[in-house]
Amino acid sequence: MNTGRENMDWPLFAAILLMLGFGIVLVYSSSFALSQNKYGGPDYFLARQSIRALVGIACFMICINVDYHRWGRLSGILFLASIILLAALFVLPSHHAINGARRWLSLGPLQFQVSDIARIALILFLARKCEQAGGEMRRLKTVVKLLALTGIVCGLILAEPNFSTAAIVGVIAMAILFISGANLAHLGAIVLPAIPAAVGLVFIAPYRLKRLKSFLDLADHRGDSGYQSFQSLVGLGNGGLFGVGLGKGEQKFFYLPEPHTDFIVSILGEEIGFIGLLAVGAVLAFIVYRGMKIASRAPDRTGQVMAFGFTAAIAMYAIINASVASGLIPTTGVPMPFLSYGGMSLIFTMSSMGIVLNISSRSKAGLSLVNGGGKHATF
Repeated sequence: MNTGRENMDWPLFAAILLMLGFGIVLVYSSSFALSQNKYGGPDYFLARQSIRALVGIACFMICINVDYHRWGRLSGILFLASIILLAALFVLPSHHAINGARRWLSLGPLQFQVSDIARIALILFLARKCEQAGGEMRRLKTVVKLLALTGIVCGLILAEPNFSTAAIVGVIAMAILFISGANLAHLGAIVLPAIPAAVGLVFIAPYRLKRLKSFLDLADHRGDSGYQSFQSLVGLGNGGLFGVGLGKGEQKFFYLPEPHTDFIVSILGEEIGFIGLLAVGAVLAFIVYRGMKIASRAPDRTGQVMAFGFTAAIAMYAIINASVASGLIPTTGVPMPFLSYGGMSLIFTMSSMGIVLNISSRSKAGLSLVNGGGKHATF
């Protein structure tokens, strides 16, 4: 167990709990109308999110106190288990699919996306492997091997289908390999040929093509495939600078489908306005900043990669979710960290940040990272 808690990044600890608490308030504000209409009471989603937030806090505290190297030693087993779980999605009966997508597994009352587990397992696995590889990260053979293993995870996620999550996981993995010493030319030679294939996947899937067309011409599709994006923009416009007041927004009253999940930023912007969005964005940016700072001061490459990977995931999910809500990119189902309803996703996020805080408790200010090639890197 960790005994260096006095060195932990307490500002990051406080920022995470602040976002968690505000997220519970926001989930209630955005969901009470839907909850009343569908479940006969206003607090259905609030109760579920609150319970899972408590579980998330418990996991958060456990991960803060468990030496992050233990997760590295378990990473091989966790990685293999995540692949088995991803593969298991395709042998389950069809009634487990939701809207045609096979992404979720149920354990009693708990339902979770397997990709959340796979993302964490892959980051832990790559952290361990990059540490072990050392100077071998400069070799093409090592990079190909690690990208091939990453490709198995991304391919299974893509087949669910879940294009956005597969892309996020792939980008995080490539960034991890780069900061671990992989040659940029090697990464480019492997990845660049895959870009046309990724573009092709957009055009061969009718629902992805429909989303792209509605994004490019929202005015003509605001009543069908672009309805969510249009209503999201209406909500943001209604909020103005200071918002209409927490709990007083209109979009959650069945104008915007699923307001408590993928489009929660629209509800947030309508109720607390542009200034409020800036404040929430500032806290998220602070969390990302502190996480990257922890990565730069980690005592070894394992800690560096874990802190970087988990923090990068927070940043990418937040940017993509906000971009969808504001109409900057086509609609995709990516939650906002800490704020969107989705208990198991919240638990996994809290666990990953607990690991980051454990790394911070073992870091030293200004510590250089010894690169595998013998040079000192400061990330």
